[in-house]
Amino acid sequence: MLNRLLPFALLSALALPGHAGLFDDDEARKQISEIRNQHENRLNEQQRRIDQIDSRSGQKLVEVLGQMGELNQQIAQLRGQLEVITFNLQNLQKRQQDLYVDLDGRLRAIEEGVPSGGNPLSHARSAQSEAEAATAYEAAYGLYREGKLKPAMAALNEVSSKYAGTQAAPNALFWLGMAHARLGDGKGALVSFRKLVDGYRDHAKAPDALRAMGSLQLDMGDRKTAAKTFKELVTSYPGTEAAKEAEKELKKL
Repeated sequence: MLNRLLPFALLSALALPGHAGLFDDDEARKQISEIRNQHENRLNEQQRRIDQIDSRSGQKLVEVLGQMGELNQQIAQLRGQLEVITFNLQNLQKRQQDLYVDLDGRLRAIEEGVPSGGNPLSHARSAQSEAEAATAYEAAYGLYREGKLKPAMAALNEVSSKYAGTQAAPNALFWLGMAHARLGDGKGALVSFRKLVDGYRDHAKAPDALRAMGSLQLDMGDRKTAAKTFKELVTSYPGTEAAKEAEKELKKL
């Protein structure tokens, strides 16, 4: 009997390590699967966080770009307001100076016993014309600032022709030229700028008008005429910012 059981015992003993090996392999595969799942979960979580960060970054970028656009619009509006304020101040200073000169002349005439020259009615009409021109110019420039270029051009052209002898006229001609340029009408812009320079050579915008003319001529491929315009600017208005820019352009030509 013992001899019969011995082979079975030996077979059982030999079989045990095999079962243990199979168990170890299953456990190993299970642990590897768990580790892989954990790793994939971590990767998915990290990707989700990255996507969230990218989404927030994109939203932030859009917000920043929007804020920059609003700031640019505000800057443009402020520049426009500054332009109007500067014009009004210049107009007011001129009127004050004219009144002072007129009053001083009248007082001198009274002191010297000489009838005072000048016509009070004429002075009153001149002051009224300046005031009307200033109001019309502000309305026209407001259209330009709002981007309503065609209505602005019509209004600015009317100011420059109807109030040709006022302080508003050269300002209107300058922005009329700018409106033409923005609409792609280079020739029309050149005409307006030239009217300003020829008719109001002492005006503060005359150098800027020549600078704009030279730039337009360059854009139109007319380098020879542009060089002539820049030389005119440097000669006629030395030391101005526009003349300094013209000198830089001449070096490139």
